[in-house]
Amino acid sequence: MCDAPGTATGAEVLNSFKGKRKLWELTSKLLCPVIGTCLTTSEIRKLAQKVVDKEQARKSDYWLHTWVVSNCDSKHRLSLTVQKHLDKKFAAAIKRFGQLKCRDELKQVWLQHIDRGASAEALWALLTHPLCDLAMQDMAYETIHMLSHQIGAGQRADLKRLHEAEKELVELRKALDKSQQKAHQTISNKESQLDALQRQVAELKADNLRLKEHNQCLELGEDHSALAPQLQQLRNELASKSSSVEILDRQKLQWQQKLQQSEDNILDLTQKLQQREQETRALEGFVKQSLSPCNGCSADSCRDCPDLKGQKILCVGGMHRMTDQYRELVSRCNGEFSHHDGGVEDRSKRLDALLWSADAVICASDCISHDAYYRLKRFCKQHNKRHLFIPSSGISSFAKAMDDVANGVSCISL
Repeated sequence: MCDAPGTATGAEVLNSFKGKRKLWELTSKLLCPVIGTCLTTSEIRKLAQKVVDKEQARKSDYWLHTWVVSNCDSKHRLSLTVQKHLDKKFAAAIKRFGQLKCRDELKQVWLQHIDRGASAEALWALLTHPLCDLAMQDMAYETIHMLSHQIGAGQRADLKRLHEAEKELVELRKALDKSQQKAHQTISNKESQLDALQRQVAELKADNLRLKEHNQCLELGEDHSALAPQLQQLRNELASKSSSVEILDRQKLQWQQKLQQSEDNILDLTQKLQQREQETRALEGFVKQSLSPCNGCSADSCRDCPDLKGQKILCVGGMHRMTDQYRELVSRCNGEFSHHDGGVEDRSKRLDALLWSADAVICASDCISHDAYYRLKRFCKQHNKRHLFIPSSGISSFAKAMDDVANGVSCISL
């Protein structure tokens, strides 16, 4: 509940602040997380170039961060410029927080922003709010500090997954090269055997034609009795040749079938390799973005991160332990994330409501009930809703799907 007006204790009076708090009025402990979380390195360079000169703006990321932090503890041109930039950048969040009239509501809205990954805008809007006392400042500092540890752990996990994907990709390439070489050798051998069989068939057909002609001549001869043994021998020889032709035709058909199977196997391995390369490229993009110095960057300023432009992404199915990683990927791509477990615990009515509100749907087809799968597929077709099916719940498949959504791809099975 909100505090009753006119009943503030002495500690509350000391912790209160009249009017909107300015950047240079924050404690030195808070300046570092504010600059590091609310400003990207590219923004800091532009501000340095604007306030000082281009030479200063070309220095290292760490030097610029330290320089801005140490020079924002008092009111002058740099701190005023940073204040104006942050107010403009987070104007919507400042307006939302500005409507709150008590600390309980302020704390609740802060936690809601943290849960959906909007830590940068929430930090600035909270620390500059008149009701933000010392206790809330400490709470914000501790939360941002622990988030930095979680981001570091996430980067290590992304690197591990990337190394595993690259290792698997190398193994797939080796297997494909080996299969292609074997298939090419097999195809070459089969083609040689087919040529030999075709020559034998042609020879047998020519012999068969000669025997038929000879048989006709014998049947037209006058002395059938004298030629009967020879005629019978020729007929037997004709039957044997015909049987050989049938056997060769069957062998030819079998070799052709084996040749087609080899070509199908090569095509299947090639498609799997292409799919793995696409997933690896998508995962490399996310890992590269997560390792960049600007942990709080937006998709508009990051070339390695697909830009979802604020779209609402619904993930249906998938392993429950991967949900936080899905959410982090969507947040990095400037999107809003929601999840339905595919009918394990969540009800089907909740799935309909989430489908209505989503801009695009990603379905992990390896962890979803039949009812939820067909309900999702039928709904998306009826309402022309963008949707993609991924074969597994792995982070690389989900990263590839995120890239496809950002590029306008839909209604496919990855």
